Amino acid sequence: MTDPKYAYPPQMPPRRPTNSMAIAALIMGIASLFTCQLVGIGAIICGNRARNEIRGSGEEGDGMALAGIILGWVSLALVVLSLLFVVGYFVIFGAFILNAPTSP
Repeated sequence: MTDPKYAYPPQMPPRRPTNSMAIAALIMGIASLFTCQLVGIGAIICGNRARNEIRGSGEEGDGMALAGIILGWVSLALVVLSLLFVVGYFVIFGAFILNAPTSP
């Protein structure tokens, strides 16, 4: 009979691996906020692909993939807002130039 003082602890179940595509989506999503916002397109694509793989294989990383998708969409929204700002600036600036009085 074994002595209860020296009993082995119960074995922990093995961890499921994290999906590498989910990690890539999260990295691209974060990078898209600080560098080229068009990297967000890659984050969205990788995040969606990772979520499909995770549903099929049961791997970890669904939260990372979702965060990559969200950050990708946020970066693309920033691109659209900045383009609207630039276009609006030139429209207003052009209107001032066209309506400026001409000197004789």
